[in-house]
Amino acid sequence: MRRALLVSALVLLPAGAHAQIPDKPTNLKVLPDTTSTEQVIAVMRQFTFALGVRCSYCHVGQEGMPLDSFDFASDEKHAKEMARGMMRMVAEINDEILPEVLDHHESTVRVRCVTCHRGAARPVMLEDTLGAVVERVGPDSMLAVYESLRERHYGRFAYDFGERSLSTLAARLSDAGRHEEARRVLELNAFHFPESAAAAFQLGGAYEALGDTPRAVEQYEKALRLQPGHQGAVRRLEALRGS
Repeated sequence: MRRALLVSALVLLPAGAHAQIPDKPTNLKVLPDTTSTEQVIAVMRQFTFALGVRCSYCHVGQEGMPLDSFDFASDEKHAKEMARGMMRMVAEINDEILPEVLDHHESTVRVRCVTCHRGAARPVMLEDTLGAVVERVGPDSMLAVYESLRERHYGRFAYDFGERSLSTLAARLSDAGRHEEARRVLELNAFHFPESAAAAFQLGGAYEALGDTPRAVEQYEKALRLQPGHQGAVRRLEALRGS
């Protein structure tokens, strides 16, 4: 299996790239000193796939320039030291922690870089990414960032673009009393998931929290149309109508 991964990594390299990389790796601080250039290439290839980055993310060099112009041994970039730390962490999880908590039936479970990163340089959930934008610059920018990320990553596994992500973010905002921002998030969710009773019901709750009873009723009724017998919607409509 390891040999197969190595061969795949080499095949996927651009033509001539291997010839531009030093014959012998230097300044190895996590990988054994005996690691060959081919083995290092295989590891680096896994990083680029897992994080969606290129060589210049960790190494000193200019993107698009020949690889022989890169200073692969340099420790100038902090990202390189972070990568070493992540490698040590993953090794400890796989070699020490998992064997203690898994029985022999689950011995194939292994943590890899892609397990957390999922093709993104920073392993952050979509709701956390958008929440940080709301905190820094407000909901308008959050909407723009969401659409940008959706256009770039939809259909991949870097972010979860299901209704759960926006629903979770809205719940956090609502719990903090930030109902107007929660409304903006939930309107976006309802736009992308117009057939979701859950999205309609949650949006109705946001309108109700803001004192907009007509719109709240509209969304609760929509939830009932989409999911007849929706108990939450029934209860809220009875309460709002005084019955």
